[in-house]
Amino acid sequence: MDPLTIGLMVAGAGMSLFGGISGAGVAKQQAAVSRDIASQEQGINAQKQQQMHLQANRLQLQNFRNVQRARAQGLNAATQQGAQLGTGLAGGQAQATDQGLTNSLGINQNLEIGDTIAGYNNKISGDKMQLASLGGEAAEDAGIASFGQSLFGAAGTIGKLGKGISMPGTGFSGPYI
Repeated sequence: MDPLTIGLMVAGAGMSLFGGISGAGVAKQQAAVSRDIASQEQGINAQKQQQMHLQANRLQLQNFRNVQRARAQGLNAATQQGAQLGTGLAGGQAQATDQGLTNSLGINQNLEIGDTIAGYNNKISGDKMQLASLGGEAAEDAGIASFGQSLFGAAGTIGKLGKGISMPGTGFSGPYI
C-alpha cells in the first residue's frame, strides 16, 4: 500500500475518533441542559401549585364573607319587617349557608383537580430528566462504539505501518504497536 493511502487512512481514522469522542461530549452537555430545563419546569409547576392554593384560600375566605353578608342582610330585612322570629328568616339563612357550602365544595374540587394536574406535570418533568440522562449515556456509549470501530478499521493500517520499525537499543525489530 502506498504511503499516501496509508496517510489518508490514518488521518481518516483519527478524524473519526475525534468526531466520535467530541460528539459524545456535546451530547452529554445537551443532556445536562435538558435536565436543567426539566428541573426548572418542576420549579415553575411548584410555584403554580402554590399560587393555586393561595387563590383557593382567598376564594374560601371570600365565600365565607359572602355567606355572612347574605345572612346578615336577611336578618336585617326580617328585623325591619318584624319577622325575625318567623320561619322565612330561618329558610333564608339556610339558603345562604347552603349556597356557601356549595361554593366551598366547588373551590375544593377545583383545588383537587389542580393538585392532580400538578402531580402529573411533576412526573412528566421527572421523566424528562431521566430521558435526558439516558440520552447522555447513550451518546457516550455511541462515542465509545465509534472509537472502537475506528480503531478496528485502522488496526490493519497501523499494523502495516509498524512492520519493520525497530526500537533502538532494545534489540527488538518488528511491529511494536
